[in-house]
Amino acid sequence: MAWYNQFMLIFGGIKMIQANFHIHSEYCDGQNTLEEMTKAGIAAGLKSIGFASHMPLPFKNDWTMDEAKLSHYFEEISDLKEKYASSIEIYCGMEIDYFIDRQDISELAKEILPKLDYTIMSIHTIGSTYGNEVSYIDDTREDFARGIKNYYDNQPQQFIEAYYKGIGEMVLRHQPDVLGHIDLIKKYNQENFFFDENDFWYQETVKKCLDTIAETRTRMEINTGANMRVPGVGRYPSDWMIPEMEKRKIQITVGGDSHSVEGIVNEYNEAEMFLLSCGYKEYWMLKKGRWEAQALGV
Repeated sequence: MAWYNQFMLIFGGIKMIQANFHIHSEYCDGQNTLEEMTKAGIAAGLKSIGFASHMPLPFKNDWTMDEAKLSHYFEEISDLKEKYASSIEIYCGMEIDYFIDRQDISELAKEILPKLDYTIMSIHTIGSTYGNEVSYIDDTREDFARGIKNYYDNQPQQFIEAYYKGIGEMVLRHQPDVLGHIDLIKKYNQENFFFDENDFWYQETVKKCLDTIAETRTRMEINTGANMRVPGVGRYPSDWMIPEMEKRKIQITVGGDSHSVEGIVNEYNEAEMFLLSCGYKEYWMLKKGRWEAQALGV
């Protein structure tokens, strides 16, 4: 396969971050099968990967897994674990949504938790999730703006403060293994359309959230996939946050938020160099079923 040969040419023999626990597939809004993503991970030199399909939501949408496919998802991952055991460790996870209006995850997510090897939790929605009129943070700028107008009196600061408060509540209540893309809200904030990250109120709001995360066992994700979907967004979290995280000794994972084989290790080398420059010396990955620290830069 052409993409496999390309991976081997680019990444063969290069040592870098060796895990990706934020991988999507055709089960939700990804472009490739679980097996294709597995082969891409092996070709890129990864030692450990995790599938994190979007948990079915309790309202109509077109980007999360269909609840009817859950059992097949678990079965296929189990088969792949066995098939590729000599080449890569594979873990079964899901990206679970926390809802600000409910101050909780869905009842289905609670039922599924015991079946997972690990969890990523994120916030994607804005507004009421008790119907089919919910808006999303990361669908389009227009939809994001509509949600702020309808539910937060057209005041972006009100929503952003509620968002980071929700992140804090989520990690305190559920302590997921990984917190996904903490500042997803910047996805459509080009030219400071909604807010300015340099504003005092914004940075203080974020720092307060980081203080809460630091009290938990949750690891923060360095998400390298944003530029593949919206060029110029950068990483999640923004560069200025990472020294603040290191200061608080918040543990990190690195994930591609990979929706295709091309994104399996997108910008991994750049992320690793920046993490080292900020004082981080290690990242965390699952090895033989346990979270372990791994050195950066070796």
